[in-house]
Amino acid sequence: MNSSTRNSVRWLVACVVVIFVSALMAYGIRRDFGSVDVQYVKFHDPSGVTLAARVYRPVGATLGTKMPGVLNLHGYQNDKDVNDPFSIELSRRGFVVLALDMIGHGDSGGGYDRPLYLKDPSYTVGANAGYQYLKGLPFVDAANLGVMGHSLGAIQSLRVAVLNPDHKALDFVAGVPGNPALHNVLLTQARFDEFPIFRENGPRVEPLGSHPNRMKAFSRTEPVAWDTTYGNVADGSARRAALIQMDHHLLPLTNKAVAEAVDWMRLTLKGGKQDGLWIEPTSQIFMWKEVFGLIALLTTFFSLIPLTNLLIGTGYFAPVAQPLSTKYSATTRNWWVFATINAIVGGILYPPLTSITALGDKVQPVVPFLKLSVGNGLFLWFGVNAILCGVLFWLWYRSNGKKGGLNLNDMGATLSGSALCRTLLLGVLLFAWMYVLEGLSQWALNEEFRFAWPYMRQFSEPRRLVLFLIYLVPALAFFLINGGLFMFGQIRQSAGSSPASTQWTWWLKNLYAGLAGLAVVWAIQYVPWFFFGMGPGFEELGLPQYTALWPLMLIVYIPEFAILLFMLTWFYRRTGRIYLGALMIASVAIWFLAAGSVIGK
Repeated sequence: MNSSTRNSVRWLVACVVVIFVSALMAYGIRRDFGSVDVQYVKFHDPSGVTLAARVYRPVGATLGTKMPGVLNLHGYQNDKDVNDPFSIELSRRGFVVLALDMIGHGDSGGGYDRPLYLKDPSYTVGANAGYQYLKGLPFVDAANLGVMGHSLGAIQSLRVAVLNPDHKALDFVAGVPGNPALHNVLLTQARFDEFPIFRENGPRVEPLGSHPNRMKAFSRTEPVAWDTTYGNVADGSARRAALIQMDHHLLPLTNKAVAEAVDWMRLTLKGGKQDGLWIEPTSQIFMWKEVFGLIALLTTFFSLIPLTNLLIGTGYFAPVAQPLSTKYSATTRNWWVFATINAIVGGILYPPLTSITALGDKVQPVVPFLKLSVGNGLFLWFGVNAILCGVLFWLWYRSNGKKGGLNLNDMGATLSGSALCRTLLLGVLLFAWMYVLEGLSQWALNEEFRFAWPYMRQFSEPRRLVLFLIYLVPALAFFLINGGLFMFGQIRQSAGSSPASTQWTWWLKNLYAGLAGLAVVWAIQYVPWFFFGMGPGFEELGLPQYTALWPLMLIVYIPEFAILLFMLTWFYRRTGRIYLGALMIASVAIWFLAAGSVIGK
């Protein structure tokens, strides 16, 4: 075994150790290191759909010592673990929490029926079944039940409360204010909420205290002041609107939103008592679970580097790696021109293509097998970008190939049939490595590899695997063309003074070529809003159809694709060809999408 192989083995072993230590830490933190028992459960909605949930039970909650219960509901495109901050912090303070996967989300079955949601206020996406399940648990004090939810979960919380007047407390996290008939309402408001419905269709939330809807919901004849409690808990009239300095998506990750929730449940479900389980509201541990989840996620991904080196070092997979062509590299001027055009095209296409398939999905009725309502936006964006870039590349290649004597080998695109098959097999093995590592954690500890969003998790049912294969097609085309022929062919960069400098320089410039346009879209939406006291940028421009969900998704996509581009760059440099990198990065991106996204009906 040579020194290079030994180093790869050491790095791979180190990665595995870090991954499982991180998973164990996340496991411990979720359970407050023994003070909370967490069980994964399944039950049925009256419609027959199987629902999945986690039950967080303080170990002191027993048949003889029942404790208050809280139903915790996630938002659209999320799942039960996205609301972990509330589940963890409430349970360690003496509340039994049921964190539910609503229909079509996470591990629950069925499909989210948006038309039914819009027309039938009694449709709770499985949330009411969750309330009944929580209420029936033998260690839950059924006389003291609260309901809370984020975004879509906030709306379903309201619907559950209307159906169950025995509720004692509500927390609408990035939701609507409700009505006077509801019991003890906390409205946790994001200062920068991307969805107009949650800011009464106005540009900003700060003046909402004087809006008639807010005043009516709070039974006030005068404006509602932020962070002020009104009414009386005993008769259910208590009301509070907490303003949080955060956007809609990341609101559950803020210390203040969680502190407001746990203290509100103490006031309303425990009579304001600070019992032996009480912990100061701002003393929180949930973020450490998120950090360890992120470490496990990133380390699993980057463990592909030593594993790829080991496998390519074998005789069988050696043909996957070919020498890097040094015949062609783009001039500095051409690189910036072509990279800028690519960035502009990607940015211009993002709002219209993704908004076609936003919450009001118009693709699924036409192509019913495309069940990922949010994924359809990326499906279109990947596909159209790949087609346009492919046409532009071909026009450039026909002209410049003749002039410069270039061929597809110089573009990193030639590979024998045997080597291509081995590349495909290697890609399958690398993906299986990540999937099995995460699967072992999920099987042994019920811990996924994630940070604030469903990322690495198992396909909870066969249809998600089928959707993975369907949505992989345009993503693979995109990374072969935009992230392959274009990035490492047409605008291929010259090598740096060392392998490390080459990797970092190429990656940073690839970030510009691949993500600058999306960053501009993000800036158009958020810079006027965050820094200049205006409303969301697209709304200020008279383009409200481009606001809400898809600029919000860039908060996820931009950092995600920045990391993916780092690995795409490494795979190309390691193999000298575009295929393995495109296959791996497309597979990872669609894994994240298909395993965790909401499924439409």
